[in-house]
Amino acid sequence: MADVSAIVVNYNTGPWLGALADGLARERVTRREGGAGSIEMVVVENASPADQEAWLQPLRARGVVVVRAPENLGYSGGCNLGARHAAGRHLLFLNPDVLLVPGCVDALARHLDAHPECGQAGPRGWFDSHRFFHLPRIELPTLSLHVAEAWRRTSRARAAAFALRRTRNALRIWSAQHPQEEPVLAGYAFMMPADLARALGPFDPGFPLYYEDADLSRRVRAAGRACTLVPAAEMVHLYNKSAGQFAEEALRKHDVSLQRYLDKHYGRLGGLLGGWVTGWARRHPTRNGAHEFTGFTDLGPVADPPVLEPARPSARHVVELTLDALFSLAVGRIDTRSRFEIPRGAWDHLDPTTYYVRMLGLPDLEPLGAWRFTKTSPALPAGSDAEFLRRLADSHPPAELAR
Repeated sequence: MADVSAIVVNYNTGPWLGALADGLARERVTRREGGAGSIEMVVVENASPADQEAWLQPLRARGVVVVRAPENLGYSGGCNLGARHAAGRHLLFLNPDVLLVPGCVDALARHLDAHPECGQAGPRGWFDSHRFFHLPRIELPTLSLHVAEAWRRTSRARAAAFALRRTRNALRIWSAQHPQEEPVLAGYAFMMPADLARALGPFDPGFPLYYEDADLSRRVRAAGRACTLVPAAEMVHLYNKSAGQFAEEALRKHDVSLQRYLDKHYGRLGGLLGGWVTGWARRHPTRNGAHEFTGFTDLGPVADPPVLEPARPSARHVVELTLDALFSLAVGRIDTRSRFEIPRGAWDHLDPTTYYVRMLGLPDLEPLGAWRFTKTSPALPAGSDAEFLRRLADSHPPAELAR
């Protein structure tokens, strides 16, 4: 019996599976009673539209369990199928586009073993393979939050207040030094005791894509167990490598999943209200310049990392970067430099598109500057697991973790 079963759902993401398999192969876990444990990898081929055999066959040759779904079961259904073929006492659910910082799997397993009250443990998440930007914090979806997100579009003041609220919540995650309970853990990577996972589903297969993680965390907490962020476990999520290939389909499935979530947790009337709000938001772009609440300095097209200088100095600040001027989902970094520049490696990770950046002084979150630019240079691949390890060895610890 394996100690940890890593379950990965593949949907046209074959090129990323090798690096993840290499990362899992070098991870070591400790048995509950002491001594060296074992990790198995289960890959569910979820009826990808393109042939994935060139990537799946090498995995089989190294002992990875490959399960073919009879049809596209969605992320939830694919994970559930993988769980049925897993032998581990803990189940680790991973997106294919994840890089593992050494020791992360053992840190999650040790936390579950030491804390039987914990039903779900998740890692500190990084956006890029240089561990420069933190991933956004995932908010627990509620009906009131859904209404507020739509309402903020109607004025600059509401948009600004809502963005600051998100930043305050994110800072709690980005600066965490010890395990802390969270209302929801992101679905790209988390570990559960296998018995609890199977008792809960683990996922509700009615969610085609998105919101299945929030639904699961709610059910974990309803079962009397905690959802815990474990900062000692670190992973990089290269983000959206599957859904990003099928943007229109992903958006459609997002709305279907959101409606199911609202119907399931807020009843018929709540679902009707939530559905109306979703439709209203789709039909109405932001009004009164609400998305321009920060007053951006437009840097135009840039091929190299721009140097950003705040209007006034700050001993410590948070820098957020996003694709959305409303800062709905921003990656972030706590920093101390007076002139901010994204390192070349992290810059190369970014796709060529328009970005919005803002700098806020700490601890009061006073605005120090905001910029907009369009990256024109192409994104470079993250590379192999061996390259990732070399990068970790050569890099300095993130500023907020080196204090």
